[in-house]
Amino acid sequence: MSDIRKRQVEQQATPPAERRRIGTVVHDDRGNASVEWRAAPADHERPVLELQGEEQLTLETGQTSYDPYVRSRPVNGGGARRTDLRRLGEWIKKMRELEERRRDGGENGGEG
Repeated sequence: MSDIRKRQVEQQATPPAERRRIGTVVHDDRGNASVEWRAAPADHERPVLELQGEEQLTLETGQTSYDPYVRSRPVNGGGARRTDLRRLGEWIKKMRELEERRRDGGENGGEG
């Protein structure tokens, strides 16, 4: 049997709980994260995570959290007047005509 085949058979023979690996998060040149696994040393001790104290953890469901998909209007909005776009268009046309008259004749800017 080849070495690769022997390693595969050995890994299948050992239960997953006995294989000790350490995972490390690494980032590539684009910033994408992935996990890099390596074998843990024989003397490596894993930290034990436990809750300390007598208090029990509870989940607060009464608070509302921010939901970016909910669309709601601001409470204090609506105080601004809407712009009449027809009047704005007419005003822009008048200003352009006035500028054009000033460029063409200079003296004829006062005629109307």
